[in-house]
Amino acid sequence: MSYDDIFSSPTIDKMVNSLNRKWQTYPKDVIPMWLASPDFPILPEIKQALHKAVDDEDLYYNSDIKPRTAMAEKIKRVNKLEVTPDDVMISQGVEPILWFAVKNACREGEEVVLPNPMYNGFLHAVHDIKVKPVYWDLDFDDGYKFDLEKLKEIVSRKTKLICLCNPHNPAGRVMTREELKGVADIAVDYRIRVFVDELWEDIRFDGREHVSLASLNPEIENLTATAWGVSKTFGVAGLYLGYMATTNKDMFADFKKIAQLVQRGSNTLARAVAPIMLDETLDWWRRDLMNHLTKIRELCVRRMNDIPNVKFPKIEGTYMAFPKFDLGMNCEEIHEYLLKEAKVGLSMGTSFGPLGEHHMRICLATSEAIMNEAIDRMENALTKL
Repeated sequence: MSYDDIFSSPTIDKMVNSLNRKWQTYPKDVIPMWLASPDFPILPEIKQALHKAVDDEDLYYNSDIKPRTAMAEKIKRVNKLEVTPDDVMISQGVEPILWFAVKNACREGEEVVLPNPMYNGFLHAVHDIKVKPVYWDLDFDDGYKFDLEKLKEIVSRKTKLICLCNPHNPAGRVMTREELKGVADIAVDYRIRVFVDELWEDIRFDGREHVSLASLNPEIENLTATAWGVSKTFGVAGLYLGYMATTNKDMFADFKKIAQLVQRGSNTLARAVAPIMLDETLDWWRRDLMNHLTKIRELCVRRMNDIPNVKFPKIEGTYMAFPKFDLGMNCEEIHEYLLKEAKVGLSMGTSFGPLGEHHMRICLATSEAIMNEAIDRMENALTKL
């Protein structure tokens, strides 16, 4: 299958009958763009590895040393962290790890710094463990820059954890090396642990550099746990495959203790296919995916910003945009209006924190044909207001 065939293959007629949860949530006349799940076909290399694992009857309890070794090699090569397989934990995606991170660092009533807006999995973990979220506000009009002076103002002796998502979901920012160094300095000065979700590390536009916070210096490395995954790059969320690493032995041991009997890592099929998604075999896909997403981003920026009272930012990373709709409506009203009048399903911005009001999150990982149809529908509906 050629590049053009892969990225033009998703059509509405095909997708409404797919097993992708994104397309199963709303009625079939709705284009769903709410979930961070791409519409592209699964790569043959991944399917072949899965078939081989079944043929080899790799369905018993088995060792996870091979995938952890592949993960450690990838972390050393890509993230510039000197880890061993014994520093790596496999998980059922990234979300369990962020829950472990909050549980590890905090006791009830203590404080966690969360960028605002922020991926809602972090908000759920903080709520479940009964710790206090302290919001680090990111300003839409300032390009969602990570203002280090604001961070200094909100940390205190009660602050036990700083959470980051880099590249950032839903704001679409890629943190600069200078921003990360600033966070590291503050965390080291106050002895605050840091958890970084780097699930979107492959999805960066315009050649932007991805820097792992823990790679900056030994002091911040000792305070940091980092998580990664494969679902956003390859569209395999159903494998439930995530992994984390920290070189802080005490922190790692506590993560394992918290995880005991809660989760056993991922399944044998996911672990069997992990190595080809972590080495350089599929670098061609990473390159071609970004070429396509860049085209879709430019299409959205051009067309969405032509719609009155819509501001569509030029995202730096992820394929989730967070446009602002100045329509005199709240998020719930915007969502219901677009669902009813445009037959397009988006995520409400308020689920990502207080600064999400008047924003909607939209997934760009689809074909040009589907994206144009979705924008046509939104434009027709919004110009009626």
